[in-house]
Amino acid sequence: MTEYKQVTVLFADVVRSMDLAAAMDAERWQQIITSLAERSAAVARRRGDFTGDGVMAIFGAPKALEDHAFRGCQAALEIQESARRLAEDVRVHDGVDLALRVGVNSGEVIAGAVGSASLGTAQLVGRSEWRNAWNPWRHLVG
Repeated sequence: MTEYKQVTVLFADVVRSMDLAAAMDAERWQQIITSLAERSAAVARRRGDFTGDGVMAIFGAPKALEDHAFRGCQAALEIQESARRLAEDVRVHDGVDLALRVGVNSGEVIAGAVGSASLGTAQLVGRSEWRNAWNPWRHLVG
């Protein structure tokens, strides 16, 4: 059965991550990325459902939330603030600029067993408005 849901998806990644990784010790880079992922995941878990091993959070699926868009925006702001604090420490300790790019998109999707182990992370197929919107995770949205 086809189910339509209103959802908000947040995705975050490190700007120029490969350049930064090459500029510093591998162990230190791993510490920074782990800290960033843990901080971001903590925010996403408080605001919605955290999915996967990267920084991607889905608000409004599988559990419907009336305020999914608001939660997604709040999470994006909190993640950016947390990343900014980490970036200050990294700049002082390592002499490199760490920046995080965060995208949030909201709209109606066709949800097919969101969160199902058989489908892995969210398998969302969006309607035309969703597909035509700016969308950093195009490979997940039809």
